[in-house]
Amino acid sequence: MKGKRLFFLDNLKMFIINLMIIFHLAMCYMAYAPEWWYVVDKDHSDLFFTQFILWADIFIMPVMFFVAGYFGIMSLKKHGDSKWWKGRIKRITIPWIVGAALFAAPTSYLTLYSRNVPMDFATFCNTLFFFNPETGGSGVFFSHVQYWYLGILTVLYLFMYLYSKLDKGLLEQCAPTEPGKPLLWGLAAMIFCNIVATNIITGNDDLWIHLSYFLVLQPCRILLYVVFIFLGAYAWKHQWFAEEGYKPSAAKWVPFFLIATMAYPVWAIYGRFVVADPIQFVLIKAFFQTALLITAVFGLLGLFSRFLDSTNKFWGEMAANSYTMYYCHMQIVFPVAYFLLPIDLPAGAKWLMACAIGLFLTYCVSKLLLFLPCFADSKKAKVSQ
Repeated sequence: MKGKRLFFLDNLKMFIINLMIIFHLAMCYMAYAPEWWYVVDKDHSDLFFTQFILWADIFIMPVMFFVAGYFGIMSLKKHGDSKWWKGRIKRITIPWIVGAALFAAPTSYLTLYSRNVPMDFATFCNTLFFFNPETGGSGVFFSHVQYWYLGILTVLYLFMYLYSKLDKGLLEQCAPTEPGKPLLWGLAAMIFCNIVATNIITGNDDLWIHLSYFLVLQPCRILLYVVFIFLGAYAWKHQWFAEEGYKPSAAKWVPFFLIATMAYPVWAIYGRFVVADPIQFVLIKAFFQTALLITAVFGLLGLFSRFLDSTNKFWGEMAANSYTMYYCHMQIVFPVAYFLLPIDLPAGAKWLMACAIGLFLTYCVSKLLLFLPCFADSKKAKVSQ
């Protein structure tokens, strides 16, 4: 693996981030959109987008954390403690703090502004976002918007670093080995139990909480992110994707991914009408969700490692801009959705229009962000093969 960049992981991350952007726009047009969502076009909504959201929401972030774990442990081994932490702080921690402090409030304010609620931005910040006069803490609308990922990633990198000090073997690669059935079944069992337990405890698998001002997270998902970032580190240690290493078989995983793609959204929407027992509904839903998550991660790894482990001008350009597109996209695409609200078109047409305009503007702004020192390293993805 030395000397060869894993272009397919760059390309996979780029694909996932662009999927995330159109996913966030789709939430503006979904039926039964969350009341707190930043822009909701209630007059132009469609159940298709609800199904799309239910599908994409399962695997987007686990793939992101897997890639972060793979590259993170590789980078720690290559650069050592001091240089590695300097890079994490410059590239992840500082952008997280700056984004949450400066850009989260204006984005969250769109929830009120897009609904014509008569409250100015300063009042919103002082009573509903940064401060709550009644409790003395953060307000009910407080959020890190998309930057929550950088906060969780900072904490998980800290855990990974501390674990590498307790287990020196984490930073030493072993001979290429395939994941055995015990690993895969254990992974499935852990995911299934987490989904069932957190759904029963919280009663809401989309619940968001914040720990003071520090972290914003979903209780039902946080363990999954821990699992997948360490699965990424495990994959590097066991030389997955090396010349003689394990590569998930697209032919094996993708058909099951397609089956789970059809089964999970349908059950999540209509399952309650099939079974009356809420526990039975949760158990079946957790089964389909587990199947979708595992087959999506391994299926996408298989597809991209098999067919997209190369680069060219387009792929290199998009991969180099993927992180900066993630960083600025909410501040761009939601105003686009807001300005499209008066247009009377079918939901699908409005979504496509919002995606085209939003992706183009996000790409343009992301190019400018590459000049900032904290994002400059993303240009490495342009390296030719």
